[in-house]
This record gives sequence, C-alpha cells and structure tokens, in this order.
Amino acid sequence: MKKLILINLLFPLFIIGYKTDIKQLQSKEDSINNAYVITISKDQPRVAKVRAKLHPDGNLIKMNEFNEHGLENGWATFVENVQVSDSHGRSLKVIAKKNSQWELPDYKEGIVNLSYQVNLKHDLLVPAIKGGDNGAAYANNDGVMWAGRALFIGGKPTTNIRVQFDLPTNWNVTTQWRKLAKIGGIFKADTSNDLFYSAFFAGTHKHTELITGNVSLRIAMSGNFTDAMSTKVKEQVELYFKYYGDRYKSPLKAQMVLILGDRDYGGGEVMGKAISISLSPRTKKEMAINNGMTNNTSRLIAHELFHSFAFDQLEVDDSGKKASLYEWFNEGFGAEYGAFTALVRTGVLTESEFLDEVLYRMKEYQTAVDGKLTLVSAGNDKFKHSTTVYWGGLMAAISLDFLIRNETNGKKNLDDLWAYLLKTYPKKGKALTFPKIYDATLKLYGKKISDALKNYTCSPNEIPFFENAKLMGLNFENDKLILSKNTTERQRRLWYGFLSN
Repeated sequence: MKKLILINLLFPLFIIGYKTDIKQLQSKEDSINNAYVITISKDQPRVAKVRAKLHPDGNLIKMNEFNEHGLENGWATFVENVQVSDSHGRSLKVIAKKNSQWELPDYKEGIVNLSYQVNLKHDLLVPAIKGGDNGAAYANNDGVMWAGRALFIGGKPTTNIRVQFDLPTNWNVTTQWRKLAKIGGIFKADTSNDLFYSAFFAGTHKHTELITGNVSLRIAMSGNFTDAMSTKVKEQVELYFKYYGDRYKSPLKAQMVLILGDRDYGGGEVMGKAISISLSPRTKKEMAINNGMTNNTSRLIAHELFHSFAFDQLEVDDSGKKASLYEWFNEGFGAEYGAFTALVRTGVLTESEFLDEVLYRMKEYQTAVDGKLTLVSAGNDKFKHSTTVYWGGLMAAISLDFLIRNETNGKKNLDDLWAYLLKTYPKKGKALTFPKIYDATLKLYGKKISDALKNYTCSPNEIPFFENAKLMGLNFENDKLILSKNTTERQRRLWYGFLSN
C-alpha cells in the first residue's frame, strides 16, 4: 500500500459559527435530495434538535431500527416532539408506530419539513444498553458522540444528503462524511445507508487524519486518558493500516472515522465506515504505561479496524436470522485473531506477551465449554455467549492456523483464507454463504483442514488448542505457555514463521 500521510490538527478542524436556514441550505446545491440541520447548545449538550427536508417512504418516516441494543421502544425511546409539515407549511398528523416509525396519514406527495429532538440518555441506562453505547450515543467532558442510526429519522432511500451542524462556539465536528465548505460544519452523505451507518463526535476534542491509498481515516480523541496516549494511538493505527491492507490485499476504499473517548468501560462497535471505541484504564498504574497505552487498548483498536478491512468488505449472505451464523467468524475467528496476530507481527506485543494473552483467553474459553454450546449456536446471542463467540472463535482460528502450517510445512496459513474470500466475494459481488466458508477451506487446504474447522465450529467439544500448539513446539508448563526446550528445528521454523508471517 502507499505510504501513509499523517495530518495532525491540534486546533479545531471545523469552525462552527453561523446559522443557515434549511431552505437556503437546500437551494445551494440542486443535486442535494435530503437536508438536515443538527443544533446542539452549550446549555443542553445532551439534546440534539434536528430539522430536515425529505421525501417520506410511502407515508412513513423511520429510523434505521433493528433493535440490536434491546431498547423497549427502539431508537424512538429517546425521540421527542416529532412534527411534520408539507411543502406549503401545513401541519401533518403524525402517528407513532412500532420499530421507530411514524405514519403520516394525511401525506400526499412531495418533500416534507420535519423537526424533532433526541435526548442523549443512551449512556445513562441501568442496566446498560445491550452491547454498550458505542453504537448509539454518549457524552463526556469534551462533547458528544452520536451514531447516525440513533439520531436520524429518514424517508425514502436516496443519495446526496446534506448535513449541517449548528454548534457552540469553539466546537468542531469529526465524521466520515465529505465536507462541502472550507468553513462551517456542512457535509454530504452519499446515500441513506451512509447517513444511518455513520457516527460523529462534536465538541472540543483533538482531530487527526490518516491517508493511505484509497482510504482516509479521521480520528477524534476526547478525554484525559485518550489524550495521554494520542501519539501511541496514531502510531499503532498507522501500523495496523499497513499490516491489514498488505496482509489481506484488502479492497477497502473509503472515507472512515474512528472515534476514541474516555469512558468507564472499554468496548467498541463498527457502523459501516464509522468505528466508535470507549477507552478506560482499569487501574491508575495503567495510565503510566506507555503514555496510557495498554495491551487491551491496542487489541481493541486493532479488532475494530480489522472489521473494516476484512469482514465488512465481503458480500455476506447474513440477512435476518442468518446473521447469527457468522458471529464466531466475524468476531473471534476473524477480528480477535486478526488483532492479536497484528499486534505481535507489528511489534506491539512481544512473543511472551502474546503467549500470555492467548493463554488467558484460552482459560476464559474453557470455563464456557459445557458440552452443549457450539461456536455457531453461540451466535444466537453473542452478548450472552460472548466468551464462546470471541475467545472460542480466537482459539478455533489459532488452532486451525497451527494445523494448516504443520500440514503444509509452513507454505500456507490462515490469512490465505481471508485473502481468498475478499477476492472471491467482494462487496456487490456474489454472496458468501455459511457453507462456502467450509468450501473455501477445502479448496485452499484440503479435506483434513476443512473437517477440522467444521469440528471446531459445530461440535460442543473443547477446541484442541493445546494439542495443536504442540505442533509448533509450544507446551503448557507451570501455568505458562512456552516454547519447549525439546522443540525440533522444524517446529521452531513453523513457530517463528507464525510470529512474523
């Protein structure tokens, strides 16, 4: 991939200081189909007031609602005062429906004027929102993060959508959308999906941008903990960008955003071209390590970036209930394996640190093995069975990679599978189905490897990680995973080949 360009902006990138009437906003560019103005005040930063012009879908307006976060009334839980008028300014009746939809029974045709407000309480719920609020919204001392799906009410799917921000003085916005003006917070989302599967941070945060080839990544950093390790974050993101792009021959072409913020917990979520990650030191001691950069933080960032470079670039047949079939493959087998190997191969983790981290996850996974649950069935509720989905998937990937290297004398490895899938099932191409994952392993590595993967994923038995680790000369001794003193030259070659390639 082309050399990365790092742009570090220590001052607000986007100056927000004027108001624009939405009618003027719409008329400035005839090709703009929908337009939104988002107003956030200094006195009430947790309230987003939204005005929009859009075409209803039939007689419905709606949010991108799949209720993955377990809210009783979906995203509409936090929406208030929805008002609609037609192009002549006449008020239209609005009836709230299920799944964050609103019916306009009197609507006839044309563009409507919409206004509503959304209260940012997603991070205050007890118990916490299912899966965490990184895919929804949160506030900290530096500003607010909003996911597009938690904020925008849309209509008929469209293209060329203008979004403008009306914010307090000295606030700026970091998002993946293309900026339309040199001054002022005016952006364009290419499609309705680009609007819903998005995120932005608005506030007094730091902003950095990375550019590599066809990929632009804007990074928002907020909070003392995150700020303390901002240099490390930029260095590591640069390493992962190059590693993933080269390793998987990723076809990623995108404008992306990575939002990092201080929180009480660590976690993350990917929403299309947007990645939102919460960072939290587990102890004060961790704050002092590497300018606050911990191994867990490094893994979390590498995990979320993997999604964008790999699984999200595949045309996956995962609609409806079929989505659960791929959770182990996407999260543990994919992103966790990708993250840990990226960390050790780019030098973020040492060999002994990598082995300690993997052993810890193996022990966690062993506690979840019950003779009933499989990696595939665990995907029916990945939050309840997260240990199996994430750490079980990781163990399946490492175990399979060890087996592949042993069977091919180091000539092939697990990453060949991702490169093959990305080439064979790219976005908007033919769809990758669940059985085709096994078919691909059969084609690339032969029946023994394909059968092993089927056994790891569809059997409730414990994945034979320790057994396969011995193929690399690794032994579990004195509660440590180490390279055996009696390892053969071939085993050492396979093991160090794994660490470097």
